[in-house]
Amino acid sequence: MREPRNPFRLRASEHIESDATFVRLFGPGALDLLNKQADLDKVRILRSAPGGGKTSLLRLFTPGSLLALHAYRTRDDCKDLYQRMCEMGALAEEGPRVLGVMVSCDRNYDALADMGLEAGRQQRMLFGLLDARLTLAALRSALLFVGMDFPRDLARIRVGLPTGNGVVVAPTLQLPCTGAEMYDWAKKVEEGICEVIDGFEGMADACVCGADSLGSPTILRADNVWIDDRKIAQQMVMMLDDVNKLTAWQREKLVGTVLNLRCSTGIWIAERLEALGRDELLGSGGTEGRDYTEVTLLEGYWKRNQKRFENVAVSIADRRSRHASDVEIGSFGTCLQDSLDVTEWEGVYGRAIEVMSGRVREMVSSRPQFRGWLAAREQIAGTPREQAVAWRSLEILIEREVRKGQKTFAFELDAETLEEKDDSSLRTAAELFIANEFGVPFYFGCSMLAKLSSSNFEQFLRLSGDLFEEVLSTALVNPSRFAELAPKRQEAIIRKAAQNVWDEIPRRTGRAVRGFLEAIGQFSRWYTYRPSAPNDPGVNGIAVSMADRDKLMDSTYLEKNPQVAQLGEVLAGALANNLLDADLDYKCKGERWMVLNLNRLLCVRFSLPLNYGKFKEKTLGELVGWLERGFKEPSGEAALL
Repeated sequence: MREPRNPFRLRASEHIESDATFVRLFGPGALDLLNKQADLDKVRILRSAPGGGKTSLLRLFTPGSLLALHAYRTRDDCKDLYQRMCEMGALAEEGPRVLGVMVSCDRNYDALADMGLEAGRQQRMLFGLLDARLTLAALRSALLFVGMDFPRDLARIRVGLPTGNGVVVAPTLQLPCTGAEMYDWAKKVEEGICEVIDGFEGMADACVCGADSLGSPTILRADNVWIDDRKIAQQMVMMLDDVNKLTAWQREKLVGTVLNLRCSTGIWIAERLEALGRDELLGSGGTEGRDYTEVTLLEGYWKRNQKRFENVAVSIADRRSRHASDVEIGSFGTCLQDSLDVTEWEGVYGRAIEVMSGRVREMVSSRPQFRGWLAAREQIAGTPREQAVAWRSLEILIEREVRKGQKTFAFELDAETLEEKDDSSLRTAAELFIANEFGVPFYFGCSMLAKLSSSNFEQFLRLSGDLFEEVLSTALVNPSRFAELAPKRQEAIIRKAAQNVWDEIPRRTGRAVRGFLEAIGQFSRWYTYRPSAPNDPGVNGIAVSMADRDKLMDSTYLEKNPQVAQLGEVLAGALANNLLDADLDYKCKGERWMVLNLNRLLCVRFSLPLNYGKFKEKTLGELVGWLERGFKEPSGEAALL
């Protein structure tokens, strides 16, 4: 198969048809969020917004991927991944050790809820359909795992009668049996249930196989399935994807049942955050699951390990760059200029220095206490960019001192005091101010790209793909001369991508969500660009007290306050789609808060910094006002404080 022109466009793993291509593009660092031994025999629940990487993780443990990885284990682009999978016990030199069975929950299951069945019967049909499909997938995967033909070699599979507590066997399934007999049984169950779903006639009298619990994981254990009298694999893992497609009731029954199963088969559940209700979303806040230690929230993990996410993202970008068909690029980073200390910007920074130093001298002319600071800045060395940042930092510091209300001083502020106050956050604020005033790019470079992704791999690939497309177009026009993408062009592409995401929000979550995000963005911009740069380098989020968070989850309170109930639904929609990111129990000013940060790509639309931990506290009343009327910039300096 011909290599893709722009491999970054292969965002969803299901769009990568070849298992060989999939494992070559998979960044081994993505496995960091699993334990070293991966808990292959345990229950694991993976949750994220769309594009968090759930399906890719599941696919990696399927037979096709494991066999491809084993076959390519000596290739440079597969060695690291192969080693990691060996450490987890999924692979060995002789071949795959884990039989992964992957089934999507996106077909028919939710239709059971529309049939008017009593709860017990609906549960039996749900588990009956799941068992049938898991069984069919397991039989197919088992033959692929050992290199045999499906369905021809089904009779060579033998399934025993499992022993021990917790074994669930459907009444119509006779064990022990061959794979062919089990296949016929599962096919009959699936067809029977689907017929009931498709045609409501005779539904009340229909006899549908099923059980009150999930049986296939207790039967299809690694120690209970053989081919030609030998065990197929050392471990079995059943993986249910798209569980968010189930109804809330079905999902609750499934998750509860899986958590209570006692079997050696690993069960992994992957679902989007949109499956969670308002209380679950506001209650988890992007941290590890509180009800189940088995829950892994993907964006939450990567946010706590931002440097790891950046390393994984850059590794994935490098792999995809090397996979492109029309250009030869060894590293994605070589495509992007990451510095403004070049001749092109010297003139811009020179003019900025002239303007800013003039403003500072005018301020100091009537305030002699700042003469020491001015003298220190006039001696500053460094590149034009560094000098410009230094002058803008000084201007901000003087604004702060003036706004304290200190009209006169008994002493002159010296250079040592200036150096103590001039930290990295202040310099970032100064760079942001310069970018806003003089048209200097702020959002560019590989590291910035990882920050803009908000711990979401699809968002990273989307941004990287847009930038890489420009690199490809340039290379095609002039193939003899490869040129890095300039910072200004990078930022233009990133801003366009941010606008595209913004335009998609009403379709994904509704106009109320976008209107509320607009209010947060406008407020954050207004607050960030105050002359004294409070909370440097700037705010990009809000916070509500944990007491107010509890009100958002109190049904009695919400019944009496429907506007707050609407606010809760808007927040839940934004959290489910990774448009807001929540941190619970954040300590600040002697209280605890739920901090709500804007998605980093949305920060671009409002020209905000990308740091975390900078926010302003708000009451529910203020936020309800934003929801209804938007943010209105207050007048007067008193309103700013």
